[in-house]
Amino acid sequence: MKKTILSLALLAGLSSAAQAQTGLKLGLKGGFNGATFSGNDSKGNQYKAGFAAGGLLNYGFSDLISVQGELLYSQKGASIDGINYTTASASTTNGTFKSTIGYIDVPILLKTTIGEDGKGLFFELGPQGSFVINNRDFIEDGGGKQISSSNTSTDDLNKVVIGYVGGIGYQITSGFGLGLRYAGDISQVYKDGASKNIFSSAASGFKGNNPSVRNSVFQLQAHYMFGGK
Repeated sequence: MKKTILSLALLAGLSSAAQAQTGLKLGLKGGFNGATFSGNDSKGNQYKAGFAAGGLLNYGFSDLISVQGELLYSQKGASIDGINYTTASASTTNGTFKSTIGYIDVPILLKTTIGEDGKGLFFELGPQGSFVINNRDFIEDGGGKQISSSNTSTDDLNKVVIGYVGGIGYQITSGFGLGLRYAGDISQVYKDGASKNIFSSAASGFKGNNPSVRNSVFQLQAHYMFGGK
């Protein structure tokens, strides 16, 4: 009888622990991006600052395993040195290309949390789809002065890109956490072939074609989740 009671108590305890962080959670998150381009034509690329913000939906199967989907507005792009630009006065300037591209990112992540009650160190990994929302790019001279008009067209951009996300973080409480992740694209930022906008005349090194580059982004984020058991 004692063994039966002890077994039932142990089973109840394990069941309670397994259910501690199960269920659906909604959340908000935001943070900073350090974005650049990688790929064949990424020589001279530098990181630029941006931000990401949005919401998340997390379903926990246990304290250890959950699946998390997110919907984030994320600023990407790059700063590219050594761009030859011919000004209106027909003088050629060695300038810097500044790009800010706004995407809606939709990562689907498998998340593993090492700790009790869903708190502690966590790891996340999964695919990501990104959808272009807006764009702004221009050329500036060595003194930081804009010397070209701003281009806001998205004609040269691939409107949908596929990538991946991997990250590490710490769940401080059942709601609040911090994370550092890397998001890399498999798809190219720009369409193949001749540029319709700024690269058609500004970037002599690309011979009028769009560069072959991919988004490469480090992200520092904070989040807060509501709900769950």
